Amino acid sequence: MLTGSIGTIRLGPRGGITGLDLPALLIQAEALGYDQPLLARLLPFAERGMVAGAAKLQSDS
Repeated sequence: MLTGSIGTIRLGPRGGITGLDLPALLIQAEALGYDQPLLARLLPFAERGMVAGAAKLQSDS
């Protein structure tokens, strides 16, 4: 779901990932028939992983 939702990634002023637009992702989940309560629990973990991974990539460059 996240790979097809590039527009829901929030970017900071320098272009780094600051988070996900969780309400927008839950609306998409509803439209696609996904389990919203489950995604509401899982998406914050995915968000943390994306932010941490992006920060690591920026610090390595």
